[in-house]
Amino acid sequence: MSDDENRLSRRKILGSLGAIGIASAGAGFGTSAYFNDRETFDDNSLTAGELDLRLDWQQLYYGPEENTDRYAPYGDAGYPFVNAHPDHEPNGEQSLDTDELDEFANEGVVAYSDEGANIQEYLTCETLENYEVPDDFYNGVRTQDSLIELEDIKPGDCGEVTFSFHLCDNPGYVWFFGEAGEIDDELAEEILVQAWYDLDCDNDLDEDDEDRIIVNQRTSLANWLEELEGYDGYMLNPGAYGIAGVGGDDGVSSGSQCLNLGKIEWTNDGLALDDEDDGELLAVEEDTLAYVFQMEDSETGAQIILRIFELEQKTNGTTETLQSEDDFAELDVVEFDWEILEEYTVGETTYESHDLGMCQLEVKAGETIQQFDLRNGACTTGQDDFMTPDEDNRGISYTEFWYCYGEGEPGLCFPGNETFCIGFEWCLPTDASRVVDSVNDLQNTSVSFDLGFYTEQCRHNPDPTGPSSGS
Repeated sequence: MSDDENRLSRRKILGSLGAIGIASAGAGFGTSAYFNDRETFDDNSLTAGELDLRLDWQQLYYGPEENTDRYAPYGDAGYPFVNAHPDHEPNGEQSLDTDELDEFANEGVVAYSDEGANIQEYLTCETLENYEVPDDFYNGVRTQDSLIELEDIKPGDCGEVTFSFHLCDNPGYVWFFGEAGEIDDELAEEILVQAWYDLDCDNDLDEDDEDRIIVNQRTSLANWLEELEGYDGYMLNPGAYGIAGVGGDDGVSSGSQCLNLGKIEWTNDGLALDDEDDGELLAVEEDTLAYVFQMEDSETGAQIILRIFELEQKTNGTTETLQSEDDFAELDVVEFDWEILEEYTVGETTYESHDLGMCQLEVKAGETIQQFDLRNGACTTGQDDFMTPDEDNRGISYTEFWYCYGEGEPGLCFPGNETFCIGFEWCLPTDASRVVDSVNDLQNTSVSFDLGFYTEQCRHNPDPTGPSSGS
């Protein structure tokens, strides 16, 4: 990773200001000499701080359960370990030898399998100074040029990487970004991916631990990369980890709040507000079925015109867009779009939205409830192709929105010298059928893409520019 020339360098700069300050006092009583004294402040210096982004990770792959001579995706540690950093053995499993570190001497080798999670207790800015990010990836079995390099994936295979990042010395904004490389469109549409704030760094999305989804819900790789590129990377939210971010001179104002706007129930009769005090249903648009609500917070007076449309229902393995409320007889909506409208007219009455966006969305489908972070450095005013979080594609039973209220943006500066984990998962479903007639049509196709993290200093930087302007 390289640093932007306009940002703080990792090099330390020493500038001497020289000696300053003279103090003297004197009195004469029949002597030709003056009393004198001098106080000096020597060797003054200014030293530039650092904004150093360091990463570690553990990659898992749930494919063939045994290595073969023809294809060996796993390291010496075996299924499901692929590669990791740091990897003391190396065998594909995250580990380090504490006897080599002053901070944790005499604890021996610690590894991922000890606790079933990344060894975050031992991965600090200080210890990671001993482990440079490798130019290639070796796991005791083979060396590969890319972090994720799987050559023979089959329907039903899944893989996951949990990254942890550390800002060393100073607080900063952090973006997670992705970019498409050479891609076969059909495979990119069939592979489903999701990313989340992994609060316990265990390579698993766990709603009970309040892990939140990043960018979008579980969606196609093609759509996910498009979302990231459209956002110029996704500005990560330290509030998802239960911290408020860094304020004052080190960050932006954290004046805006994330307030509940209300719940919308999805029933066999259509969509309806759970509580009439949260607003009203303004219209049901036919032809391309859409619901328009005026959502209202009686405590703050905030009003938002919310439109939910492009309702996709999955029946017998096929997906179709609902055209009428009559289609709700057997409710099984698994995908939808939503947007905030500036205004909406019903008859002679025009309703208007306040200039607000959404900061969080909760969706229940089947027994699955997931929360999605919608901030990305500001607040979101709409999303396309929002898919059910339920693995079995069971229909949505409710959606609940939170909105941004108050002056200023959320505090989005991560503190220095702390650890934060991000999970990234991909799966090729066994019933892949979004754009192809049969999974057999995916044979001999491939996708390549980049993932990365980018940081900028917080201090004196209220308007960060993001990855496209940096290095």
